[in-house]
Amino acid sequence: MRAWLSDLVTRIDAADRAQRGSGTARGGGTVLVHVQIGPDGAVQSAEIEQSSGSPKLDQRALRALQGISPTSAPPPALLSGDGIVDLSIPVELGH
Repeated sequence: MRAWLSDLVTRIDAADRAQRGSGTARGGGTVLVHVQIGPDGAVQSAEIEQSSGSPKLDQRALRALQGISPTSAPPPALLSGDGIVDLSIPVELGH
């Protein structure tokens, strides 16, 4: 379970770095994002739970999360009764 969460954070960071290379907003901050991931690893929804204070950074965090979909299938222990993973993730965006 811990390895899957660590891989998820690594993938989010890689997706953010890839979009920064394509000229997206620069800067840094932390955005708390509520995300739902299906049993197949597809991001089903992602929304801002706590803003960084910058709408551009908030959108960058959402794009990074969408950029990981699909990720690897989550471990069964993380799936809720309706078969999804429901997480709040602090997305740290680098410069």
